[in-house]
Amino acid sequence: MHEWKRGYRSVQKKILKNSLRNESGMTLVELLATIALLSVVLSLVGAVHLFGQKQFLAQSDAAGQSNDFAYALSVISKEVRKESFSSLEVSEEGPVLSIGGVKRFRQQGEELVKNENQVLTDGVADFTVELNAADKSVTIELISIPKYNNQSKKYQTKIYLRS
Repeated sequence: MHEWKRGYRSVQKKILKNSLRNESGMTLVELLATIALLSVVLSLVGAVHLFGQKQFLAQSDAAGQSNDFAYALSVISKEVRKESFSSLEVSEEGPVLSIGGVKRFRQQGEELVKNENQVLTDGVADFTVELNAADKSVTIELISIPKYNNQSKKYQTKIYLRS
């Protein structure tokens, strides 16, 4: 019986030695290749993420500016429609839209201002008002200041008055 145990033990030792010799880990080259591949993948993911953030900021800003300009044009339209065409006047000093002899709307720097103290919107590159006496219409145009490498946008409305 001892013979069998000795033989079994020697076979077991040989198997153990062989398994230790055959057991291999990662080499330094494999580790470096893995790290290089992982860094390439992470840099691509980071670039996509940054591009997405820039697009989100640009689109959010453009949407906010569009809402602000639409609101400003709506306020101006309501004020103009309350009055007759003969009470409207455009001075070239700004330009300034006067209604009934009172300066109501003007561009002050990059802001569109109502009644000298209420800012309707900012980011205005140009504010123009044209009166057409032939068809009694008022054309109002706002041009935005470009941000985030976008082009400037033009917002325009034309108001026809009855009297």
